[in-house]
Amino acid sequence: MAHTYTAFPDLWGQGTALIAVTASGGSDINFSADVSSIDIDMGDKDFDSIATTRGGRLHKQTPEADTTITFEGYLTHLDTAEAEAVQRFFTTRSNWDTSEAYDVTNAHLRDNFRVAILWTEDTAVTLAAGTIPSGSAALRFVAIKCQLFSVKPTFTDNELKWTFKFKTSPFQADGTANLRWQSCDGTPTLDALTAY
Repeated sequence: MAHTYTAFPDLWGQGTALIAVTASGGSDINFSADVSSIDIDMGDKDFDSIATTRGGRLHKQTPEADTTITFEGYLTHLDTAEAEAVQRFFTTRSNWDTSEAYDVTNAHLRDNFRVAILWTEDTAVTLAAGTIPSGSAALRFVAIKCQLFSVKPTFTDNELKWTFKFKTSPFQADGTANLRWQSCDGTPTLDALTAY
């Protein structure tokens, strides 16, 4: 059987990586300009091996593990509610501080987020959750029901760097998937994501 190969770029790194983080009920906020690295640790679909009395082995599937998404970046200040990553960790969207001088304290409640990461060779595309026009290749990862569970600022080598970690389970309580990959090879249009 002949295989059909998609016309993706040889290296996605020679194009553009875009990130959009959306609090449930909020707007897409793009962090790409502040981020220097992205890591997606997809949960393993592992199994246990059970030995039988005759020397055989049986496979027992284990549930798919959680997925962790890590960004490293250079955020220079606290900002308004709709454009600030640090506030997302400490408090919920309904309680973000929106006026100078910003004052952010811990809260017990947590927001759910959608994280969208887009790779494309089309440098005219500026939104990770936006439409990819026909004629452009793209690859998009989307994770919903994420929680921002780790924020680590470090001041090493005289530079303030932040590491943000989002985590989500692979499925919701009803078995609906929380993770999705999308792509287009330059022939069709890849539609924008709907509101979260």
